Amino acid sequence: PQQKMRCFIIMTILLLLSPSVTSSTSDEDCPISREGMIKCAARHLDLNSDSLLSRSELDTAIGTLNFLSRSVLKVIGSTDIIMSKCDYDSDGFIDMEPGGDMEKSKETCLKQCFKRKAFKGAFFPECDTETI
Repeated sequence: PQQKMRCFIIMTILLLLSPSVTSSTSDEDCPISREGMIKCAARHLDLNSDSLLSRSELDTAIGTLNFLSRSVLKVIGSTDIIMSKCDYDSDGFIDMEPGGDMEKSKETCLKQCFKRKAFKGAFFPECDTETI
């Protein structure tokens, strides 16, 4: 597990530092769809299964990560940044239902493929985003 985590961190850092990856990987070519990400987030991060990701649920998820994973995740943003980009109606919850905040914030929330890869790798690496 430790070697797998190191590999993930190194790959993520390389992805984040590569301008060609961040600018040329189109959403259509990304192996992790936003829809799959939302379903995996609902399954693994929504602790009370209400289809709303609260600030405290996000803090809890980030708190379970080791120091290196949290450092890599900072590229995506702190809880405050994630909430500002993904909580479309600013009510303190990220609604993961169809038509909710995640759908409405698709231009600001985990839009880039490399951010989805980092988020998935940090929180639910084993979740198959295409068959869930």
